[in-house]
Amino acid sequence: MASLSGKTLYILGALGCLGAVAGGLMSPSSSLSPQTTAYAKKAKTVKQAKNVQIPVQFLGINDLHGGLQATGKLFMDSKTIEGAGTVARLGGYLDQAQTSFKKSHANGVTVRVQSGDMVGASPANSALLDDGPTLSTLKAMKVKVGVIGNHEFDHGLNQYGNLVNGKKPSTTGIKNPQQVQAIKKYPFVKTGMQIVIANVRDKKTNKIPANWKPYTIKKITDPKTKATVKVGYIGILNTNLPGIAKNYKLLNEAKTIAKYDKQLRAKGVKAIVVLGHTGAVTQNGKTTGDAVNDLKQLNKIDPKNSVDIFFAGHSHQYANGRVKGVPVVQAGMQGRGYANITAKLSTKTHDFVKSSVKAKVSPVFSLKDDPTATFAKDKTVKKINSIIADANHRVAPIINTEVGSVAGGKTISNELSANKESAAAYVVVDAQRTTANEQNHSVDFAVTSNDSIRSDMNVNPAGKVTLGTLYDMQPYGNSQPIVEMTGKDLIDLLNEQYTKSQLYFLQISGLTYKYSPATTGDQLFTVSDVKTAKGDAINPTQKYHVLTNDYLSTGGDGYAAFTHGTIVDNAGQDIDLLTTYLQTHSPITTPKLDRKVPLA
Repeated sequence: MASLSGKTLYILGALGCLGAVAGGLMSPSSSLSPQTTAYAKKAKTVKQAKNVQIPVQFLGINDLHGGLQATGKLFMDSKTIEGAGTVARLGGYLDQAQTSFKKSHANGVTVRVQSGDMVGASPANSALLDDGPTLSTLKAMKVKVGVIGNHEFDHGLNQYGNLVNGKKPSTTGIKNPQQVQAIKKYPFVKTGMQIVIANVRDKKTNKIPANWKPYTIKKITDPKTKATVKVGYIGILNTNLPGIAKNYKLLNEAKTIAKYDKQLRAKGVKAIVVLGHTGAVTQNGKTTGDAVNDLKQLNKIDPKNSVDIFFAGHSHQYANGRVKGVPVVQAGMQGRGYANITAKLSTKTHDFVKSSVKAKVSPVFSLKDDPTATFAKDKTVKKINSIIADANHRVAPIINTEVGSVAGGKTISNELSANKESAAAYVVVDAQRTTANEQNHSVDFAVTSNDSIRSDMNVNPAGKVTLGTLYDMQPYGNSQPIVEMTGKDLIDLLNEQYTKSQLYFLQISGLTYKYSPATTGDQLFTVSDVKTAKGDAINPTQKYHVLTNDYLSTGGDGYAAFTHGTIVDNAGQDIDLLTTYLQTHSPITTPKLDRKVPLA
């Protein structure tokens, strides 16, 4: 045998090692047949995985508005759920829904999402801490993807982006030193929630604000086979937000969805979920609203779009319907319900199995209505209750300050009467008109919407009204511009609340009117005999000063008549006007609901 050099021996030794490794991976009798190698076996496994169907569940919430302990009615088409809500019970029901899904689908994957207005217009125990407690509960509930709503603009989108990432907010502009200190000491947390928003652009930079993205792609992985399907999430905001987004351009919802749906498909993503802060409602089995219109317009723009699910928000209503097979869901407001969509994702088509997509909206029942749901062992519920108890402790010195009283020591209700009047709201507008005039502003009438007043005027056991109650009633922190408008514009304004598309009703001070059924067009009722509180008829050509909030003054909620006037003054902030009124006019009386008189 010929002798071999050291270099040759080294190479042969290395080859021998490789052969030993290969031999260890091959069957003992194999040569180098490719179909018997480990690589071939792995390839075979991947090939089989192409036919896997991965069970997936999407749990959605909307319009939480910091309602940590808030309860109320959830109107679900033909039935009404009383006393629904609280964030702790919401967390418990989400966990319960996920556990139930997992029992039926051992390999199932759950994703939790939100469709806007998680913060803003919040009760005092969240609002006074710049909604830090609410964001902490979102982390506790494991909400992973969300969109902004109009109330995320309240303190600025960049500030909201910082809050989501656990950074302490600015306290510039906050007058109450106790609140400033409370915010500075609060332990803000990084939520782990990704915000997507596709149709908002900064007017100066033409970029999406806060470094957010128009969409995100998340993998859904079967825990057993490790097969994956990519799901795309597109975020959309309702464009009918005059004044709120004055520093931003709001792009057409449907056109924007079509644009990014196309981009996602180009990346091989065919399973697409829209998180839309745009409203919907189901009544008498029929679902309508902006979200439905968006999908219908999308289908005209691109009939081959791949949008599969639409989580709606903004209108605070119940919705569970479909647009050409695509479910549209919305679960009321303030944690009174949640959406539960289940489906299967195909690794063969990389899309949802269309026939598998099931949608429902479920209530967050009170313990009284669901006594078996104690959630005594639920870790999420325990965590949320801890967050709320801590928040209550931190704000107690502020909210327990007594500012006035109610004659008779009874709560003044915020429930709407049959004529769409609220006694609590009438206290607010009467307070605004009275205090503004006492502070030398010229105000003839005060007008707000029932949506602007968020709670009863509650009293404590001593019959006193606390500052916390006033924050619960008016959590927005709205400024109160005074709009000069003609009598005709004022009458047009009153008529705008009686159109088929209107969701909110005006609460008025210094005015009375009658209304009767309309017979044509979009108008449901028509107002007449509009008079001042002194009984003088409104002159269509005379100019009047109308105090309202900054949102309505720019045409918000469809009240365009305000935009025909001119802002001539500002009476300050809503909470300050109401506080001053309670301090100087207590005990106050409960207003009569006699300012809107129906005619047969």
